[in-house]
Amino acid sequence: MKDSWGFFGVFDGHGGDQCSAYVEKVLTEKIENNGCPADDDAIREMMFSTDQEFLDTDMGSGSTATMCIVRKPAAAGEKHKLVVINSGDSRVMLGRNDGSIVDGGGTDQGLTVDHKPNYPGERERIYRCGGHVEEAEGGCARVNGDLAVSRGFGDREFKKTGGPDPRDHPVTIDPDITHIDCDDTDFIMLVCDGVSEGDFPNPEVVKYAAEVMAEHGGDPGIAARLVCHKSVERNSKDNVTCMIVKLSGKEDKCKEVEFNPGPVTEHNGFITAYKAIAAKAGYTLAEALEKRYDENMNEEEKEKLVGNGPEPPASKGEERSEWFKRKAGKLDSPSQESGAGAGDGNDLLRLLGQLQGGGLGGSPTDQLRAILQTASQGDPAGGV
Repeated sequence: MKDSWGFFGVFDGHGGDQCSAYVEKVLTEKIENNGCPADDDAIREMMFSTDQEFLDTDMGSGSTATMCIVRKPAAAGEKHKLVVINSGDSRVMLGRNDGSIVDGGGTDQGLTVDHKPNYPGERERIYRCGGHVEEAEGGCARVNGDLAVSRGFGDREFKKTGGPDPRDHPVTIDPDITHIDCDDTDFIMLVCDGVSEGDFPNPEVVKYAAEVMAEHGGDPGIAARLVCHKSVERNSKDNVTCMIVKLSGKEDKCKEVEFNPGPVTEHNGFITAYKAIAAKAGYTLAEALEKRYDENMNEEEKEKLVGNGPEPPASKGEERSEWFKRKAGKLDSPSQESGAGAGDGNDLLRLLGQLQGGGLGGSPTDQLRAILQTASQGDPAGGV
């Protein structure tokens, strides 16, 4: 964010987090070093070059990208200028403070159109560039039977045919770019597809966010968090990210980080992710467990955490902190696998993420075999 403009983005990775993390870092550096892209051509050049730089690494995975440049009015009475940039199936929406959505002509009245392999223009490019589209169980169309989106960063296996222009591959980063004016009382929402994959259409998402902000002094952080919770209530089974950008409002400093610890599962891969999220908010695993125990943990969960040993001391202090440190050490030990022969939890979770995101190549039988082989590693009997 600068005095006269801001650049915002959500990057939804699949097949691992390497690509989304790389893109977030590199785009930030390019914008800081070179300034805000001056026009559509500069935006495309930045995205094409970033994509190629990632493809030149040995890292796998891919990522969608939905972004928005906000330019503040140069003079009183003028409108904000938005540049909406999208590759993939994450979405940008524009809302009014009365809870209505500004129909941008995109998917479900959004400002962006989801890039799905079965859409006519996407399908035509995929076949023209040597790929094909298959419909998996449940009617989900996938590029070459694997990838459920047709544009994004990374995914090198889907960029080997066609070309040489980077637009001419079955999967391309080539973004849709649209321009729109808006009022300073409007707000922008950038969300990954997990928000909308359940029963939570865009107009209801915008209305709910506006209602929450009205109830909580206009705080977009609270609204973004509750949108994520609401999307899970509305049957989303995917990861969920929501960013809300207000164009005007109080200058009061809101919380930069708010940590809401969730339930704890005794599995290496889960605990690794839990530790990483806690660390983003400045908590150790032990501190996160204590916070969960005090604020959110129900009796059944408490009994499971305590086990057959003594309960933690009731009063705060060194003895209580040591109790949670010991418990965190047990949860973080290599023996905490999930089920017989779970192997390395991170490897298994990565493979499952690749399967869900369509980044795990081969036939469904080959994909299942790879997951089962990983799951059985470390089990002498090879059982799963």
